[in-house]
Amino acid sequence: MRPNSRRRGCCCIAPRLRSAEGEPAATRLAAQAKRLATDAGFEVVNGCLQLHGGYGYLRDHPIERVLRDVRVHQILEGTNEIMRMIVSRAMLGN
Repeated sequence: MRPNSRRRGCCCIAPRLRSAEGEPAATRLAAQAKRLATDAGFEVVNGCLQLHGGYGYLRDHPIERVLRDVRVHQILEGTNEIMRMIVSRAMLGN
């Protein structure tokens, strides 16, 4: 079995999987991935901002732009709160 063949098989099967209410499992997995990635990114940038102090908020500093970008990613394509609701609904089967 080639290394990529298993991954390809999972991608083809995932859209066909359904949760209890008929919602595709891929939706739940995408919500989990987005929430995890954006929250982890925000924690890293927030720690970096703490390290730089007030200078991190200045427009001249690159951390300021990264902070804005990460915060926008938490909001775009559905807020992380909505992603949490999708995941919890799928886990509870409601």
